[in-house]
Amino acid sequence: MKIEALGHSAFVATLEREDGTPFRLLADPWLDDHVIGDVGGRFPRVRADWSQIDSIDAVWISHSHTDHLCPYSLIELHRQLKETPDLLIPSSLAYLTEVFTEYLPGWPITVIEQDTAVDQGGIRARAFFNLRQQATNEDDCMILLLDNGREAILSEADAVLPMEDPEIREMVGELLLDAGPDQRVFLTTRNELEATMGSVDAPDRESRLQVVSEQRNETTQLAEAEIVPNGAESCPWQAEGTVRIVIGQGITLPHTLPAETYTAWNRVMFPIRLEDRVRIEQEAALREGLPLQVLALHGGESVVVEQGNAQLAGTVAGLEVLDQEQQRYFDGNTEIFADFPVAPLRDENRESEAQHQQIIHFLQERYLPYLIGQRQPAIEHRISHYDGNYRVRVRYGTANSWTPRDYVIRFENLHFEEGAVEGDAQEEYWANDLDDYFQGIADDFTTFCRSFPGGDNHEFWDCLGMPFLNDDLVAKKIRYHFQRAQRGETAQSFVSPLWDFTR
Repeated sequence: MKIEALGHSAFVATLEREDGTPFRLLADPWLDDHVIGDVGGRFPRVRADWSQIDSIDAVWISHSHTDHLCPYSLIELHRQLKETPDLLIPSSLAYLTEVFTEYLPGWPITVIEQDTAVDQGGIRARAFFNLRQQATNEDDCMILLLDNGREAILSEADAVLPMEDPEIREMVGELLLDAGPDQRVFLTTRNELEATMGSVDAPDRESRLQVVSEQRNETTQLAEAEIVPNGAESCPWQAEGTVRIVIGQGITLPHTLPAETYTAWNRVMFPIRLEDRVRIEQEAALREGLPLQVLALHGGESVVVEQGNAQLAGTVAGLEVLDQEQQRYFDGNTEIFADFPVAPLRDENRESEAQHQQIIHFLQERYLPYLIGQRQPAIEHRISHYDGNYRVRVRYGTANSWTPRDYVIRFENLHFEEGAVEGDAQEEYWANDLDDYFQGIADDFTTFCRSFPGGDNHEFWDCLGMPFLNDDLVAKKIRYHFQRAQRGETAQSFVSPLWDFTR
């Protein structure tokens, strides 16, 4: 079995069929220099010469975030791949089948249902959803399990299974040991975004060092809890022939920013690296006497697993890596702090009354049911905590000329209605940003390069990123970027204008 890392979460897995021929699966192919959701850049940037890369039998998309489902990369693959791959998608993305059929004509589409095996010419493909209880913006992510009857690979993607739970570890162990009795790979993606965002958001050096220290402690606790035996009767870590491979990182600022800005911010981001996570897991496995191999795999590197043993196998043929890891390293003493504009992403005048009607609709039909069902905290406590009025404020207009409108829920009338603008709002947004979200040209992460105008939290914004509650918005976004890519427009031309304030 061979795993080739293409950077971030993208990889190619090669398994041998019974007749000895290779089956090659390309997973989550975001290969562009820019990411449209996070309006950031990729690290490392890569250039793939598909004429020099062995044919791809299947392409797997784990979920709808655009660092995994990238229309620009898919259009390019559709143009360049020598053979026609089978597009494998989780059942959670079945509503996008029409979009894929339209923009990737000729690619057969296979929808993988929960716990239902799909035959890929002698390779069995299965997928299952995470078992975490809390809602996240990645609930549509499915975990993929490939096997040939002898060896297996499980790709966790962004699902991040709670392996600290003995019941879940036992379930995963039974699956892996049954699928790969000879050898098995547990492939996980780790981005450590909490530490990165804590460092970026820090207002001063002392705060940055403190938050990074807290995140390192938390990472240590989580990593050890994931590896240390916890009573599970069937555990993949305790079986000979299990290899755990960690890939990830990947998102930074766009490399097209002014050089001094880009270089400075690469000293602030990624205070916790893949090597840190792997070292902690290796130490835990060694301390507990587990026969588990743990290794990091960076973009452009490959590993071969034979007889349960993993060996680095050089670089990926046909893939040019444009950036090196030493180009970014965390320096807690760097005196650069977030000073992003308090302005809409697209600072222009729009029809405010039409925006108002849309905002009222989404507050009432999406956000209020979300608040009631989420219970974090329960809505009765939320409203009571703010003296009976929970207030969302929206600024209509531009950064230089805007008018606020408040939307309030209260016990006397438990739906959002416009009220007088007074006091502090619990959440505050620009109407243009919400409008963009509704139209499919913004998502949960697009405001990374802006500061919200106010509010202690921004749950309405996060609510709009919940995939099952807002699949229509996801479909609009994916179709919008497929349209741009088909016209020859680029991800860079979408992302770069949002960073003009740095020039």
